[in-house]
Amino acid sequence: MNARRRIEKWFHELEADHQMKREDVCFLMVQARHLIEMANDLENYRVVAFYADWTVHSTIERSPVCFEVLRDVTKAIVENFNPTRPDFTREISRIIGIPQLRTELRNLFRENGLPTIIFDYRDNWKSFVAALLWFLEGQPIGFPEKPTKRSEKMRNEILALQRPNNLFVEALAIVSHENTYHWLLAVSGDKNLSMTGPVEIAEGEDAFLFPSKTVSRGT
Repeated sequence: MNARRRIEKWFHELEADHQMKREDVCFLMVQARHLIEMANDLENYRVVAFYADWTVHSTIERSPVCFEVLRDVTKAIVENFNPTRPDFTREISRIIGIPQLRTELRNLFRENGLPTIIFDYRDNWKSFVAALLWFLEGQPIGFPEKPTKRSEKMRNEILALQRPNNLFVEALAIVSHENTYHWLLAVSGDKNLSMTGPVEIAEGEDAFLFPSKTVSRGT
């Protein structure tokens, strides 16, 4: 049974009980990775592949997408250093790729003739993201201790930026605080510090279909 058939079977079971369990999200990310590999189409689904890898690995430190995220978060901090924009925390969620992940998953499932109800409706997507973050918690992404050519190139690109206090985002992790998932940044520079903020969907209501067709989420 290939990945497409596995996902089809899962959707048939979902129609019966209307409940998406936490482990189902891990299953879907792994199967999505298989779909990408079967089509040999990594270029169009880089963020899905990145999140699929992040879901099942304790650390990510060799992914090009990981390095791009750290670079773009560093840029965002530099550009919003003083004063901080009101939507800064939402911007970090955009950079982490939450909206792009939804777009790529929806396109991937459509391309394979699979339902997109999880990605089309806001409540379903929020439940999916919450379960995904549960798997990502405590699994940091960052630069490797032993630099690779790719990581060294990205570090040099970041070092070339005009950075107040030599700020440099070394790593990012997902943490839980007061029953809400947050991103946590390890920032080096003239003084090492941490920055944190809530992970957001980072898309407005008009990005989703309405009225909502809700799939409940079990534990």
